[in-house]
Amino acid sequence: MRAALVVAQREFKAFLRSPLGYALLAVYALAAGLILIALLYVFRDQLLRAAQQGAQAVGGPVTPSVQVAVVTPYLIDVATLLLFVLPFVTMRAFAEERRSRSLELLISYPLRVWQIVLGKFLGVAAFAGLLLAVSVLHLAVVMHATTPDLLPLATGFAGLLLFALALSSVGLFVSSLAMGQVEAAVLTLGLFLVLAMGSATARPDGSWLRNAFVNLSPLYQYLTFGQGLLSAGAVLFFVAVTVLFLALTIRGVGLIKWRG
Repeated sequence: MRAALVVAQREFKAFLRSPLGYALLAVYALAAGLILIALLYVFRDQLLRAAQQGAQAVGGPVTPSVQVAVVTPYLIDVATLLLFVLPFVTMRAFAEERRSRSLELLISYPLRVWQIVLGKFLGVAAFAGLLLAVSVLHLAVVMHATTPDLLPLATGFAGLLLFALALSSVGLFVSSLAMGQVEAAVLTLGLFLVLAMGSATARPDGSWLRNAFVNLSPLYQYLTFGQGLLSAGAVLFFVAVTVLFLALTIRGVGLIKWRG
């Protein structure tokens, strides 16, 4: 396990030494911040509208909930944002090392394949956690001014972490197959967008094929978390996806090592 942690530290530091890492942090922080500002403006308009209607109604105004109007949409929008950001986080994990021929050097070290893959995964996961820390700071500002429910908020962030880990494992697998960073990013982004389309095709009376496609959508599985609800099925889905694609990545990198 110590060897995997050394690889993870190396991978995480590579993001901090690279302009790409800071660019991804800046883009994520800016996009997530703009999403939050837009939601706060909508919430302010809802408060003003409720106050105007309450002045004319008997019994006082019905105050909009910051949980429903701001926190839940923000978490779901951040999950959507991760679909676009994480492909650029995972793209260099194996693809760049294959292109530069340094992967052969890495797998020639006295390390097991699973230690290399797990270390890469933990390094990517640490950077994804850094991205989510930005969202924690964003909602900390909201909590300073309002009082959203903490339990649904914690559930939403726990779901975001599982969501990011599952997508990272898929991205690592694609990166292990690609021969360059751009190829890995494009293939991963395309796969994520295809899977995300499942949440948009959800129908209560859909066919079994449509329902299967919907249930394979990570974004659809996250919706319950975003609403502050803990779903055992969604937890199992994200854990299963993470384990499956890590196993596939270990198998793929093992074949590269075996071929020499």
